[in-house]
Amino acid sequence: MLRCSTPNAADSQRPASTARMSRRECMLSLAGWGVGSCAAAALGRPLLAADEPGLTEAMYYTRLDGGRTQCQLCPNRCIRSRGENGRCRARGNRNGRYWSLVYGRPCVVALDPLEKCPLYHFRIAGKAFSIATAGCNLTCSYCQNWMFSQAGPDDVPRDYDLSPQATLAKAIETGAGAVAFFYTEPIVYYEYMLAVAKQARRAGLKVVMVTAGYVNPEPLSELLPWLDAVTLGLKGWNEEFYRQYIGGELRYVKQTVEMLAAWKTGWWEVVHLVVPSLNDDMAEIAAMAAWLREVAGPERPLHFTRFRPEYRLKRLPMTPAATLGAARDAAMARGLKHVYVGNLPGHEGAHTYCPHCGRRVVERLAFTVMNQELRGGKCRSCGYPIGGHWL
Repeated sequence: MLRCSTPNAADSQRPASTARMSRRECMLSLAGWGVGSCAAAALGRPLLAADEPGLTEAMYYTRLDGGRTQCQLCPNRCIRSRGENGRCRARGNRNGRYWSLVYGRPCVVALDPLEKCPLYHFRIAGKAFSIATAGCNLTCSYCQNWMFSQAGPDDVPRDYDLSPQATLAKAIETGAGAVAFFYTEPIVYYEYMLAVAKQARRAGLKVVMVTAGYVNPEPLSELLPWLDAVTLGLKGWNEEFYRQYIGGELRYVKQTVEMLAAWKTGWWEVVHLVVPSLNDDMAEIAAMAAWLREVAGPERPLHFTRFRPEYRLKRLPMTPAATLGAARDAAMARGLKHVYVGNLPGHEGAHTYCPHCGRRVVERLAFTVMNQELRGGKCRSCGYPIGGHWL
C-alpha cells in the first residue's frame, strides 16, 4: 500500500485562474450558499493531467492489476480504473496511480469563530482561518454545503490556488489563531490537510478539523498528532438512517469516536443535527448519549443543532425548539454534563454551566462569547474543573 509522496514543488507556482468574479458577485453568491464570511470564488479550470505539475500523489491506496487502484483512506475503499475518480470526486486514478485532485485548491476560504464549528470548550485568541475543497465521501441528503461537497473540483467556483505554505501565510496575515478544515469533509483532501496542519502547528497556530468521522484507523492515527481539536458529526443512531440518508455506515463512525476517546493530546466535541422525523427519536437519542458517556466520559460536550430544510430534504420543516430541548434533557438524563442546543439563539442550552454548583460559567449569544466566569479552566464559584482548552 502506498502511503506518502512528496508534494510537487511546482504546485505552489501554478498560476491562479484568470476568470474571476467581482467581489460583489462573489459575496452575493456565497451569502446565498451559507458558507460564511470572508469567502471568495471564481470560475474553475480544466483538471491537470497526472504527468503535469500540480497533482499530488494520494496517500493510502493500493495498486491492483490492470492499472486499477483501491483507495484505503476511508471505508468506501473505492476500486477505480484508469481515468476514474473516487466516490468522493476529490481523488482519482490517472495512469494506474491514485492522485489527490484538490491539493492546494480550496473552494471556500473563510474567517470563523470556533463556536461555529461548533467548539464550545476550545477557545483561542482570534478566529480560525477555515478552508475547504470540493468533494465528500458521504452523500448526506440535507447537506447545507452540497454545492461544494457533492461536486468535483472543476464543478465549483473557486478563486484560490493555495499551497500549504500560502495557506499558512494567509492565516497569519488575517491574524487567525487557528487553521480549521471546515464546510466540506476534510478527509477527502487528506494530503493537503496534513501538510497544512504540519505547517500551522510549527508556526504556533492551533489546528481544527470538522468531520463526519468516516475514515479508516491508520490514516486517522497519522493525522491526530497534528490536530488540536476535532468536531465529530454523529449524524444518527441507526444503520438504516446512515445508509439511506448519509450514504455510509454508523459502525465506522463509532470506531472513530472510540479512537478520539483514546486521544490524549487534543480536545473533541460531538454534534448531532436533529432532522424532524428522521433522527429525532428520543429513545435513540438517549441510547446515543448513554453510549457516548460510556465511551468518552460524562463531560464530553454534545451539541444538538437545528435542521434547516436544504438540498434533498427541503420538504421537511425546521426542527422545533421543543424537540431540541427534549433531546438535551434526554442526554443530560443519561449522565452527560455539557449538552448544548445550537442554531437557536437565546436558548438556555447555548451556555456552559458548572456541573457542580450550577453557575453559568460561559455565556454565549449565537457564535459570540459574551462572558466567561472561569479561572484557570475552573469555575470561579466552586473551583470545579471544566474540561477543554480555555483562555
